[in-house]
Amino acid sequence: MLSENLLEPKQDDAIARLFAFDETILIAPTGAGKTIICLSAVKELIEAGVVKKVIVSCPAKVVPVWKKEAAKWEHTQDLRVTTLAGTPAKRSEALLKEADILVISLNSLDWLLRQKHGADGIIIDELSKASGKQAKGLKSKKLAGCFKWRVGMTATPVSQDFEKLYGMVRIIDASLGTNKQTYLMKYFYSDYMGYKWTLREDGAERIIKCVSHLVHTVEDTKAVDLPACHYHEIRFEMPEDTRAVYNDMKKDMVAGDVEAVNEAVKSGKLRQIASGFMYQEDKQEYIHDLEREQQMHNWIARLKGKPGLVFYEFVAQGVWVGGAPSNIRFAQINSMSHGIDGLQDTYADVLFIQPIWSRDATEQAVGRVWRTGQKKEVNVTTLVCDDTLDDLVMARVEDRAEFMRLFMKHLKN
Repeated sequence: MLSENLLEPKQDDAIARLFAFDETILIAPTGAGKTIICLSAVKELIEAGVVKKVIVSCPAKVVPVWKKEAAKWEHTQDLRVTTLAGTPAKRSEALLKEADILVISLNSLDWLLRQKHGADGIIIDELSKASGKQAKGLKSKKLAGCFKWRVGMTATPVSQDFEKLYGMVRIIDASLGTNKQTYLMKYFYSDYMGYKWTLREDGAERIIKCVSHLVHTVEDTKAVDLPACHYHEIRFEMPEDTRAVYNDMKKDMVAGDVEAVNEAVKSGKLRQIASGFMYQEDKQEYIHDLEREQQMHNWIARLKGKPGLVFYEFVAQGVWVGGAPSNIRFAQINSMSHGIDGLQDTYADVLFIQPIWSRDATEQAVGRVWRTGQKKEVNVTTLVCDDTLDDLVMARVEDRAEFMRLFMKHLKN
């Protein structure tokens, strides 16, 4: 059982902020303890009579984490945490239980908001996802009118760009206005068709000035407190026969019997081809001898028995796990478990089989290892197939990192 005395000063500061203010966007890096910060604040708010019950909405994979985390700490173990999962009937049954905290997935939050839940506070975990497709129906809700205490948590408030920031802020508060088009016209230039928006020269500074009163940041001290984290790339050439298939899809959106119906589907097919396979309806078709898989096995061999953690994206890549030595652990990036304990004690070498579009997912994956308790230098390696969409993904991830640096710089100033 963990004692409240183990909380760090920066975590205590965040708890004090959540207790004192009705609305907060809590920015904290992976591994900073956002969950226990919020649980501690809810405990104090309930004891003070400020709120009666709080909803926590998060990605489905994170739903069980909240109850487990509350049970780990002495000062939060008596919080009554109810998870609402499964069919609507099962969720309705669970909703009848006496609870201090109701935990539900982002996809199901819209359902809960239409029930008699009795909550007067809400926490949106992974706020950057809540402004996207996972938050079904959430963007149409005015949470400010439904809950007197509101918190949005994220590690990357501008994981894509400042244009997407509007949706995140609007969930918690109307500081950026109540109409996205008005927001865009105020802080961005548009092309003549209105499809592409470019941030005005003073746009970032003005946007951050509007939302700074909402934001509380938990300082990322990992670079000071932890061993170094090194990033590497292993680049390789695509075999000629695969390149022919890749070029057909790139040019004509057709490769063999597989047709891409739009640009988004095409980009997915190109990434699959670069990995040596291509999904065709309910099966995958292998195109060559899986050069990327060979590069993965080369990386494993160089570890010489040391523990390694491999992240993959496509289900078809999961078959590569077969025959891997016991010192290697595999995890699918799209269904990665949050709050993994113990990895930092043994795993210091991380491999991404392919660059990942989502910077959030990439940072969270690295954060499973490069976090408090890690004693070794961490090496993160990404396999990149030259002259393919892999190059674009790597560039986009860096662009998004630059947006984040700009946001934090202006916020700090």
